[in-house]
Amino acid sequence: MRVFIKSLVIIFSFILMTSVSYAESSAKVGGYTVHYNALSTESLPASVAKAYKIKRSKNRGFLNISILKDGAGFQGVEAELKVVATNLTGQLREMEIRKITEQNAVYYISEFSVSDRETLDFIINVTTLDNTSANIKLRQQFFAN
Repeated sequence: MRVFIKSLVIIFSFILMTSVSYAESSAKVGGYTVHYNALSTESLPASVAKAYKIKRSKNRGFLNISILKDGAGFQGVEAELKVVATNLTGQLREMEIRKITEQNAVYYISEFSVSDRETLDFIINVTTLDNTSANIKLRQQFFAN
């Protein structure tokens, strides 16, 4: 259990740390704030990747989404998510989302392959517990070199 809690602290710290260098973004959806970012899995600390069974590679991308209820501090909440991504040539990919729940935190993650300098446009459809929904857009370029 201590290792699990330690992993939670590491991933949360990593998300906060990468928010500056990887332009972590947020959007308001009703009474909630949705935080999201995308980066190369190679950027993840080895201990975090191992804890969540994420393959670290220059050619793997990682999407992280968390939903916080406004006024509830850092308490994560569940939501329904559907995510699609398109590259600049219009190829569409449906992202498989995996939910991670740990104490007061709920994260939604997805892993996917990327090519060097590939740009993906993500559309994140979020439906909160009170049935408020929104489409959030994120554009991210990935570098494999």
